[in-house]
Amino acid sequence: MHSISFMLWRTKSIKEMLFIAVDEGKRQLEIDRMAVFLFDEKHHMHGTYGTDIAGNTTDEYYFESVIPNQWYAARTLKEKEYLAVQENTPLFHDLKQVGFGWSAYIALWDEDTPIGWIACDNLLTGRPFRSYHHQLLKQYGFIISQHLVRHQAEDRLKRLNKDLEKRVLTRTQELNDVNKMLEKMSRLDPLTNIANRRVFDEAIVDEWRRAERHQLPISLLIMDIDHFKQYNDHLGHDAGDLCLKKIANGLANIERRAGSLFARFGGEEFVLLLPGQDSKAAVFAAKKILKAMYDMALPFPHNDNERTEPTVTLSIGASTTIPTQGSDYKTLFNTADKALYRAKGEGRNCYRLLLYQNK
Repeated sequence: MHSISFMLWRTKSIKEMLFIAVDEGKRQLEIDRMAVFLFDEKHHMHGTYGTDIAGNTTDEYYFESVIPNQWYAARTLKEKEYLAVQENTPLFHDLKQVGFGWSAYIALWDEDTPIGWIACDNLLTGRPFRSYHHQLLKQYGFIISQHLVRHQAEDRLKRLNKDLEKRVLTRTQELNDVNKMLEKMSRLDPLTNIANRRVFDEAIVDEWRRAERHQLPISLLIMDIDHFKQYNDHLGHDAGDLCLKKIANGLANIERRAGSLFARFGGEEFVLLLPGQDSKAAVFAAKKILKAMYDMALPFPHNDNERTEPTVTLSIGASTTIPTQGSDYKTLFNTADKALYRAKGEGRNCYRLLLYQNK
């Protein structure tokens, strides 16, 4: 019995343990046939390993049945006896009678909860049931119960750990998704859903350094909606917000070349950063923007001031340079801003270009 217990203790799974319980149990306890059945919460019993009518240990995991209302069930489950034995009784295999002899059922318990049976008989040799078998089989049932409960607890723990790992991975993925969403939101202007000033501030620093390192041109356009305060005063801020959204949507894809960035700078101002592009490209982009505004034809409320355009327009200031070592992108921005004010002062709805000359 000690030898079997040691072998069972070294098993790595319930399935391996049950195979040894049947195979070694028959051999070392000199039992013709042995099978282990386990119970579930629905009062069904399930086969594990058993013995065929030739005495071979076989996989019987296919077997499932309700717990039968038989003599051994009453004695082991209801009366809580550990062993039920009957002499000269029909012997069965897969619920079919295959002979006569003694039949024994050893109850497996997890404290007060029945968890299965070990079924034994003498179908093959007809050897009589010995008196020592009572104590031997009870002890064997106790050993199998211990190892079965141990493995079940280990399996539950493994499942819990896997479930916990899965939940942690899921929560981690959810957290990553939320962080990505928050990062994306932090880089978008909440009104127009285009890049915000933070993105522009980061991009112009990176692109300036790249242009300086490779001695490439870099251009910047600053756009400002003409008479936007008057538009808001006349139609209200909701209409003004809608106007900003339409302009952002209409101009977002005006420039598709790699590295270009269209962003809302603040208020009614937008910027277009054009890395690697010279003054000709800046002028071409400014003309496309003015054309796009003309095509959008957003109505401007009637007014009695100096404004004559019937639709929303904007003014553009542009600047281009090739950075030198130690130069600063802020001068490029200030030059584009001066060009914008010149466009405003010279009639609006136009662009002006000032080249930033490095010293």
